[in-house]
Amino acid sequence: MSQSRVRHSDIEVGKALPWDVYDEKGTLLLRKGYLINNEGQVDRLVAVGVFADSNALRQSRIAQVEAEDSEPEASPAQEWLDLRKKMELLYENVELTIQSGQFISRITEIARCVDNLCGAKPELAQAIISLRQDGRYSSRHLLDSATIARLAARDLKLTPAREFGLICAALTMNLGTTCFQDEIKAQSTPLTDEQKERLHKHPEEATTRLKSMGVNDPIWLRAVLEHHEHFDGTGYPNGTAGHELSPEGQILRLADIYCARITFREYRSAVPLTVALRGILLERGKTVDQTLAAQFIRAVGIFPPGLQLRLANGEKGVVVRPGSSPNHPLVVSLIGNDGLPLSPPLQRDTQNPLYGVGETIDPATFNAYVDIDSIWG
Repeated sequence: MSQSRVRHSDIEVGKALPWDVYDEKGTLLLRKGYLINNEGQVDRLVAVGVFADSNALRQSRIAQVEAEDSEPEASPAQEWLDLRKKMELLYENVELTIQSGQFISRITEIARCVDNLCGAKPELAQAIISLRQDGRYSSRHLLDSATIARLAARDLKLTPAREFGLICAALTMNLGTTCFQDEIKAQSTPLTDEQKERLHKHPEEATTRLKSMGVNDPIWLRAVLEHHEHFDGTGYPNGTAGHELSPEGQILRLADIYCARITFREYRSAVPLTVALRGILLERGKTVDQTLAAQFIRAVGIFPPGLQLRLANGEKGVVVRPGSSPNHPLVVSLIGNDGLPLSPPLQRDTQNPLYGVGETIDPATFNAYVDIDSIWG
């Protein structure tokens, strides 16, 4: 029996496995029909490396594509989740796609989708980053960073060409090291010297590979090269400092660190969005340009959509969008002050002292389901 390796995209959470699953030695691990309950199980299986009958895998992939083609028009939230899947598939087959000469066209297609979705519903674009953290980290992080970079670029009034180059840079900044990014994301111990060396080299390596594929956009290439450079010159790979750095490279650095901090890791919870922004504030004038950092925070918002809050009256909810002022966001309360779910959820204007902002909530302790489509759809 010919076997092929199972990809992350082959397994659907909540659905029975359509084939038997084996380890690399051919030992049966899971029988056809076994139910996968969560993304963690998928991540562990893919990380270990599991296999299934090649013909059965091929048939299930064909069926998956046909099902997607026949599905009704996706909701706004589903469009983002579908785009994540497209990114995941692209990077799972990155070397084959590069060899076929299709990688750059696929990236620019995804970049146009990011631009369109951010333009249609910018609040949803932000909220889904923190509220739906499933799928493969490395490809999702690139898409999340592209989203935040696009929103910041629009607020900073970059030209469309510079904005598009920045989005493409975000989608390719870790080209060649996505598996490595997944590895260190799950690691709780300090990086080894070998890992640090590889990390420090990856901006140059990604830039070189993009050039070899015909990318000549200076905005795109420079942002990829500079996305780990620091304003005080302590970054890598070249220790470039101050105003020698491009605005696009620094915006991408800010989007990269912001999205990384609000992402759950195996050894720690995701930090609240406001904590991530506070970290950027503390770095102003040191690792990031002071003015650009302030503009970035203004673009993301002091209380970003998707932020989980406790209100003055004890209710818990999520920020929907900015309100009458930066300090008074519009919130949807999902849990009452008695700890029970509110049905239906209630919209609250935090300018009213009764519903004023009390405190942010650790995402790991927020126990209410957030129906993204009903709030931002």
